Order: sequence, then C-alpha cells, then structure tokens
Amino acid sequence: MRILKIILITLLVIILASAGYIYFNRQALLNQSIDKVLANLLPSYVEIDNLSLDLDKKTINVKNLRIKNPRGFSHPYLAEIPFISCKYNQRDNANLLKGINIDDIRLSGIELYIARNRSGDVNLGQMEDVLKDSKPAQKMGAKSKLMGLFSYLLSPVKDISQLLDIDPVFNITSGTFTFDDSYIDSRGYITTIEDIAAVVALDLTKGFKGVDYLTTEGKGLVNGKNGQYLEWDTKYNPTTKKLTMTNNFIIRNVDFLHFAPYYDEYSPFTFKKGKASGELVFNFDNGDIGSTNEIRFSDMEFEPKKDNSFNKFWPTGTEDLYKYFSDPSGEIVFDFKIKGSIEEPEFHLGSKTKRALSRMAVYKIADVIFKDNKEDGSDQQSSDGSSQEKSDLEKVLDIIKSF
Repeated sequence: MRILKIILITLLVIILASAGYIYFNRQALLNQSIDKVLANLLPSYVEIDNLSLDLDKKTINVKNLRIKNPRGFSHPYLAEIPFISCKYNQRDNANLLKGINIDDIRLSGIELYIARNRSGDVNLGQMEDVLKDSKPAQKMGAKSKLMGLFSYLLSPVKDISQLLDIDPVFNITSGTFTFDDSYIDSRGYITTIEDIAAVVALDLTKGFKGVDYLTTEGKGLVNGKNGQYLEWDTKYNPTTKKLTMTNNFIIRNVDFLHFAPYYDEYSPFTFKKGKASGELVFNFDNGDIGSTNEIRFSDMEFEPKKDNSFNKFWPTGTEDLYKYFSDPSGEIVFDFKIKGSIEEPEFHLGSKTKRALSRMAVYKIADVIFKDNKEDGSDQQSSDGSSQEKSDLEKVLDIIKSF
C-alpha cells in the first residue's frame, strides 16, 4: 500500500509539475507548435527566421521572411521582408489551436528584386520553376526535436490552413523595388523605386502554397530622388506561360535620361537633359505588348540623330519631330502607342502628336502655295494701293490654318 501511495504521489507531482510547466511556458510551447507546423508545411521557396505569437496583444510577428529567386539570377531572393506584423482573432476563445483569422498585415522595409538576365528572361516569369521545387529535409537538434514533438503532440493542428485564415491584403511601408537588368547591360543596369508606400492583394492557392493573382497600387521615389515620383496600379497573373500583366504608371518630374538604354534605339533624338511627366500604360498578354502613353517633356536639351535607323519605328521624319519638340512653349505633349511582341515592338504616334504634326504640315503646304502665288504675281494690289479680296484658295487655306 505504501508503494502504491508513493507511486500516486509521484504521478501527482509529475502531473502538477507538467501542468505548471505548460502554463508558465504556454507562450513558448505555442510558438514551438507553430514553428513545427511551419517547418513541415511552409513551401521550400520561403524562409523565415522567426515567427512569434503574442497571446496578450493578439498579434503575430515574423522576422526576416525571404522568397527565393529562380536559378540563373544574381540575387538569391525575389523578396526580403525584415519585419511583418499582423493582428488575429481566435475562432474559439477557449481554444487558440482551433484556428485564428489574420488581418491588418503590415510589411516594413520590404525589398523586392525584379531581374532580367543576359538571356532576356525575367525572374517573375520563371517563378513556376521555384514553386515546383521539392522541399528539402529539415535538420533539427535533439532539444528542438524534443520540444517540437512535445508541443506538436499537444496540438491538434496538423495543417497550416487548419490553423490560419488569412485576409491576403498587405500594407507596405519603407519599401524598395530594384530592377536589375543584365540584358540591356551585361554588367547589370539598376533602377530603383524607394520609400515605397503600397498595398498588395493576393489570391492564394489552397494551403497558401502559391499565388493565382496579384494586384498592387502605390507610390515611391524614382531612383530615390526627391521630387521624382512614380505611382502605379498593377495586376499580374503568374499562372500563364508568358508574361501577363497590366500596368498603369503616373510619373512626375522624372529625369528620363536614366532610361536612355531602353528608349535610345527608338528615339530620333539624342537627349542631353530633360524631365518627363505623364501617364504610361504597359499591358502584356502572354508576351505581347499593348501600350498607350502620353508624356509631357520639359527642360529639354537635345539634338537630332544623324543615324536615321530609328525611321523603321516611327512613321515620320526627324525634321518634323524636331520642329515639334523645339516648340518655344517649353513643354511638349507627346503621345504614342506600342504594339506587338516584347522582342519586336512596333511604335505608333498618338492622336495628339498626329494632330500637331498635321498642323505643321498644313502650314508648310500653305507657305509653299503662297510663295508660288507671289512668284506668279497673284498677290496683286488695287490701283489705290489696297490689297485685292482674297481668292477662294486663300480663304480655304485660312480655314485649314485655323484648325
């Protein structure tokens, strides 16, 4: 009987000690349980240094989340996010492990790297290969295994979608977007958008293991320079074979000479100075581009190119465009369209530029006609020295000029 009492007392002490340990360490055990679930179920292309859940404040914090880049690109990650915070509500107030609903997701300091390699491939277009990668084996120490197993057995959670219900809208502050283009320059050509404030919304696949659709809108500083702003509204479908996305950009006072490697081949001028403001639309449908753009150029210094190879892109000559761009008003409105494939785009003048060039052509024709008329003596004066009434041709030309 005495031995039985000792055994019962010993069991009671163990139970009480275990209960006390679980109670006083419930936060750590819960985090261990979540870590175990994440270790088993996070896709291999996602890395996280730490995830913690605050029971009192009902917040979740993630440190250093990283999304891997496809192979063949210089930077190892597509995105790096130093800090993520969000709020949660329990599905069952009595049992946290029955699941939580997450919202108000905030990302601070995100760095997004979009790259184009020397072959012309864009890392976003290669993400399907990353999504298909098999998950590497997890290596855990003895203590981590013991704690993970203990907390995991206490939890009925075996699937991350069972634990989490996410409202996939992300608010971004202090972000940086970097475009590294090795196709346009083998050494890499860097363009950045800094101090980003944006909202990103995702359509997630079942189990949160992929993205079916992405939309984002926001603003930032072009190349980190004050006064040079970019605003955007983008929709991206990562499930198509070739690039499929819509982009609407609004630029303000951007020093466009930085983008010379992209436009110089198609430009009839060599620009030495200039700023640009306006709206740019670049839509891609399985690799085909449809683009309508209106830009206001100001503070320009430029000269016509001696090489006329650009004429294969523009349906007008250098002389007319140069006169139009040299307008003394100081600000030039230039609209154009781009169609065709990304590899071989076709450029077309927009309606406003066409009208401006048409007016120039009318004046040019009128000057020639009037010059010929004067040479023929058609511009006669009356005997009293006053001019005769204008001819019908002159009246028509005056009407055309008024357009």
